[in-house]
Amino acid sequence: MYINVLSILGAIPLFIISVYSLSHSCRSIPKLRRYEDRAEKSAEWSNVVEKRLWATRYTVTAGFVTTAISLCASVFYLLSDTHTCKIRAVVAAACLAFMGLRTSEYMRDFWADKHKIPLMDEYNDAVSHTVHVMGLSGVLGMGWGVMAAIKTWELLSWHLH
Repeated sequence: MYINVLSILGAIPLFIISVYSLSHSCRSIPKLRRYEDRAEKSAEWSNVVEKRLWATRYTVTAGFVTTAISLCASVFYLLSDTHTCKIRAVVAAACLAFMGLRTSEYMRDFWADKHKIPLMDEYNDAVSHTVHVMGLSGVLGMGWGVMAAIKTWELLSWHLH
């Protein structure tokens, strides 16, 4: 069985960062949900609050989904023999790179100007966790870009032999 050391060395940090990011995401979601009933009642009276509530849901979900997909993909890259499907491995890593970077940008567009609210410690803690996920999504995007480069190099070196 062919095992590429570079692929494994690339997949290990992606796995670790994905687990770490997912832990932040899983901590932020229940804390944000504690304020959801109040936000929904306020949203009945204000379109601005309703839009912000849905944007919060979408961005937090985007971070969670991106991180979960990255975790599954890193496990796949660690445990499978991607040498038999090199082109798919390159394309998948490139798509994951795009997804991570785009998710980070999408989350940053919403969360960048959000400030902590006095006397709402759980909410503020959830915002901090979400900001971590936002940053880690960008790191994952760059990491998957490196993995795409590694897989491209493998593909080209395989064709040269």
